[in-house]
Amino acid sequence: MDKGIYTALSGGLAKSREVELIANNLANATTPGFKRDTGTFNEYLTELRRNDSVDGIQREIQSLSDPNARPTGDKSFVELDGVYTDFRQGTLQKSGRALDVAIEGSGFFEVLTPAGIRYSRQGNFSIDAEGRLVTTSGFPVLSKATQGQAAVSQLEVRGAPPVTGQIPDRQPDAQSRVIQLGQGPIRITEDGRILQNGAEVATLSVEEFQESQWLEKMGNSYYRNTHPGNLKNGVTTSKLHQGFIEGSNVNPVTEMTRLIEATRAYESHMQAVKTYQDIDSRSVNDIVKDR
Repeated sequence: MDKGIYTALSGGLAKSREVELIANNLANATTPGFKRDTGTFNEYLTELRRNDSVDGIQREIQSLSDPNARPTGDKSFVELDGVYTDFRQGTLQKSGRALDVAIEGSGFFEVLTPAGIRYSRQGNFSIDAEGRLVTTSGFPVLSKATQGQAAVSQLEVRGAPPVTGQIPDRQPDAQSRVIQLGQGPIRITEDGRILQNGAEVATLSVEEFQESQWLEKMGNSYYRNTHPGNLKNGVTTSKLHQGFIEGSNVNPVTEMTRLIEATRAYESHMQAVKTYQDIDSRSVNDIVKDR
């Protein structure tokens, strides 16, 4: 079998994955707070050497991008290296609804799910039958932790005499931070304070991160923080806008152009695979005839 079929097939698989990512972006073009994804790809050769040499010595290179690259291995291929999420700000769209809240800045709402704490940019909230402020999935939205809500751990210092005490944990009890609302008009300030009937009842928890790419998409516009030290300490700089929702940062025209290009590239790779298969088939038939 011609080794070129591996290159064509891997290219087709990579483009197929790119088409899936673009299609998902387009499907969520109207989803509040959605952030578009794009794939990064790597090319590989089993061995790379330079065409030029010094003193008769050919020097190894590390990348196909080198203009002097010459493949000497038996096959090359391309594969998906990772998925990059574009966290750029979406457009703020006025809704006039009191429980719609858009984030301007890099922050994320903190949400309590059955799988633990998750983060979201989607701020079209509602009040459930229990009076809790919830997301479109029905998960409770959390308030900022107060000192009284912080969980504590026992600390024992052995010595003479031994000392036992308590220290606050970094993560307070999430269940105690579920936002409960009653009857009456609601006002939400830029810093997240929720006022009902003129009284402050809670402050929305908006977290910012050192590195957004350490957030893993979990579906339904939720993210999981994968790095313990990723949370920023101190005051956040994000601003909240009541009566607005943040639109998706997907540009449908750009994504449609990318989709057409990726689809054509995929079809080209698959045509190349078919050509290699036809060549192999003819070669086998020729061998049989010669016998």
